[in-house]
This record gives sequence, structure tokens and C-alpha cells, in this order.
Amino acid sequence: MLNKIQNFFLEIRQSDETTKKRWLIILTSASMIAVIALWAVYLNFTLADLGPKPPAANEIGILQVIAKELGSKLSESAVYLQSLAKQTNSITIQSASINMVLKDLEEIKPKKLPQ
Repeated sequence: MLNKIQNFFLEIRQSDETTKKRWLIILTSASMIAVIALWAVYLNFTLADLGPKPPAANEIGILQVIAKELGSKLSESAVYLQSLAKQTNSITIQSASINMVLKDLEEIKPKKLPQ
């Protein structure tokens, strides 16, 4: 069987360009159809498992407790965020009371520049 496949591809290699292109299109189309068919089968298996499952009696209580806790935490967070949003910032700018004149400095007399 392997020899037949090898001989088939060798014959295609030795044939003219139109035959090579024809087999290229045929084999590419066949491989695309095979990949799409495998993908469709895979989707059928995965989508069948995604259907709604009836919850068990124990899970209903746990889910309700989790939902209640989550709701209370979310409402606390919302109240905190609202209080942060209502706060205002205030900035007070005061002039500095720094005396920039230093004691015991020599006085510099102005000089005229040459023209």
C-alpha cells in the first residue's frame, strides 16, 4: 500500500504542469473537507455536553449562599465607591514666608558695559 502511494506521487511529479495543478486542487480540497468534517464531529461532541444540567439538591443551597454573600459584598463595595465619588479635594496654597536677603553680603555696584 505504501509503495502504491509513493508511486502515485512519483507519477504526479513526473507529469506535466496541468496534471500537477489538477491533483493539487483535488488533494487540497479533500484535506480541507476532512478537516472540516473532523471539526464538525468535535463540535457535536462538545456542544452536546453544554446543555443545561439539572442541579442537585445540595448544590442549590450552596449556590444560594454564595450568591447572597457575593451580593452583600458587591453592595458594600458600591456604597464605598459612592462615598469615594462624593468626596472633594481641596488644596490651599499659601505664599512662602522666606526672606531671600542674606545678611553680611557685599554690595555689588553696577558697571557700564563697553559699547
